[in-house]
This record gives sequence, structure tokens and C-alpha cells, in this order.
Amino acid sequence: MAATEPSASGAGAGPPSNHWADQAAERIIRQRGDRERYVVASGVAPSGSVHFGHLREVMSTELVARALRDRGKQVRFIYSWDDYDVFRKVPGNLPRQEELARHLRKPVVDVPDPFGAAANYAAGFEHGLEQVMPRLGIAPEYLYQAQRYRDCRYADGVRAALAARARIRGILNEHRERPLDADYWPITIYSERDGTDDTAVLDWDGGDIVSYRDSDGAERQLDLTRSGAAKLLWRVDWPMRWAYEQVDFEPAGKDHLTAGGSFDTGGPIAREVYGHEPPVTFLYGDVGVKGGAGRISSSGGNAVTIEQVLAVYQPEVVRYLYAGTRPSAEFVISFDLDVLKVYEDYDQAERIYYGAAEVGAKRRARDSLDVWRSVACTVGM
Repeated sequence: MAATEPSASGAGAGPPSNHWADQAAERIIRQRGDRERYVVASGVAPSGSVHFGHLREVMSTELVARALRDRGKQVRFIYSWDDYDVFRKVPGNLPRQEELARHLRKPVVDVPDPFGAAANYAAGFEHGLEQVMPRLGIAPEYLYQAQRYRDCRYADGVRAALAARARIRGILNEHRERPLDADYWPITIYSERDGTDDTAVLDWDGGDIVSYRDSDGAERQLDLTRSGAAKLLWRVDWPMRWAYEQVDFEPAGKDHLTAGGSFDTGGPIAREVYGHEPPVTFLYGDVGVKGGAGRISSSGGNAVTIEQVLAVYQPEVVRYLYAGTRPSAEFVISFDLDVLKVYEDYDQAERIYYGAAEVGAKRRARDSLDVWRSVACTVGM
């Protein structure tokens, strides 16, 4: 496969104009205003193996980031590790099940690595993805949410949510069959005694002090400016971070973009509580394994890793699978004879891109734009 810069007279001589990533870039510029720099975001909770399906979101974001750069824009591409999420379930494919079970209800960053190789459970999965990203031409700025909470960076955001908890409850209730109780609080507290979220918020003094009941029945207090033990619940945490990082674009899966999902509730919370317009978005579909049991899942027994995929497919071909598929369309990764067809399709598209194959104008435009995006990791476009 060619890994040289296309000539000025070749099919890929200039920036593409109608690839789905370029359409998204134009929409971002139109809706957010023409500015020098845009912030695009992606992320995942490292609660289990980071698999090939997780790549859909970050690759979609990466392709849109490059489309913005093709238009002369500066881009800050952030990738959030939601390693302050609670450890709810022990994935069945991990060793040391009983030991892991003793750490349920703690943040994943405080759970030991079951393989004994990393500083903690979350770091083991984070390191694996961070090591493979450069091979795919993806270079985001990594944000570790546990560290940011514990550094009290979000103290203002937590206070804002506490002050607006009645309005937040109202927004959430608009999309719920069973309304939240009047004693709803938009935060959870990780006990400073045993590290779990087996606590209950009791009161807030209107400033920095939150009172809570611990699992042992004792009433305790924490200072938001000194302790990061208070974490916003997901539907509030997400819009808070949109505002904190000034996010302009973030794609989302159908679980978030369904009617009444976290994007529907996040929009008004971002606007009314944090004074930030929710980011431009689009829906990305699931990725499966041919012959597998549907959607790839960390705990479902079919978690194909990115390393396993790269043992069969070259990086630019992996990118081609994503670049050549509209984000909303689902697709499957194959490990049978279809691998040959995928390579043949890529090779033909590459010949079209470099002007070595004669096809119609519509096919040339489509394949050239797909390859423009997919070879970016090898030719540094």
C-alpha cells in the first residue's frame, strides 16, 4: 500500500469537501460560529476491557478534528477517561474475581489491577488504549476525571449544580415516568472512611460544606474546595464538563441520543445551569463481530481488542472501515475470508485516489474522500 504524499495532480490533491466528516466540520463552524479554535471531545469509562467497539467514538471524533484542521482551524481534541465512575460489576472475563468483588461501589481508579501490572484497575485499561492510539494516527489530550475531581477543579461546577438542584430535578423529571423525589441531590459522595458510594447526602450550606451520612450511620462533612469526594451524577457531570472544557463537538451512541437520553437532559442543564450551548453531535452506530453475539461488549464474551484487529488489518485499513462508513451505520468486523475482500476494496479505493484506476466521477469522489481520511495516519495529512 502506498504511503507517499499524493501529487498535486492526483485525486487527493486538495482537502475533501463532501465526506461525512467534512459535512460535520461545516456544521460545527456554522452552528458554533467561525472561530480560530474548536474543542472536540470523546471518552470512555475504563470499567472493563477497552475493545474495538469503543474505537467508533474516538475515530469519529478524530476524523472530524482532521476535517476542521483541513479548513485551517486549530483543534483541541480531548479524550476523557471516566475513571471516577463507580465500580458496579466485576466483568466475567477478568481474573481474581473475589478480590475485585471486595471493591465494588468504589471508583474504578481505586480498584486494584487484576493483572498486577498497573497502578490500578482503570490505569491498566487506559494504558492499553493509549499505547495503540498512535498506530492509528490518533493523538488526543487525555483527561483523567478522578484526578480532576480530586484536585477540586470542578468545585464551582458542583456548587452550581447544588444551587440549581430543583431546576435540574425538573429537567430530569420531564423525561421520566416516575418523578425524582424532592430530596434528590445531583451528586454522590465517596465515603472518606471506606471509599464507597454507600452514602446519603443530607444537606448543603450554600457554600463549600456538604453533609452526608456514611454507611456506618455517622454524619460527616466535606469541604468542596478541599475534598474531591463529591462527584456529580452522570446526567449533570456531562454538561458540566461540556461547559468547563468549552466543548464544541462530541458524538454519542444511541443510548445517549435516544429520546429522553442524557443528551436531551444535558442540553438544558448545560444552558441553564452552566451557561454553555451543548455541543454539536451526531449518532454513531454499534460495531459487531461477524458471527459473534451482536454488539461488542466488555463483559459479554466477545470483546475483540484493538490489538487483535491490528494483527489482521493494517492501521490505514482500520481507518478506512470507519471513514468509509457513515457514523450512524452499524457494521461488523470480520476475521474470515471477508478480510481479503476488505483489503481488495481498500486497494481499489487507493488506486482510484491516486488516479491509477478509471471509474465514474461519483465513485471517484466517494472513494477518494474515504482514502484521504484513512491514509492520514501513514502520510501525516
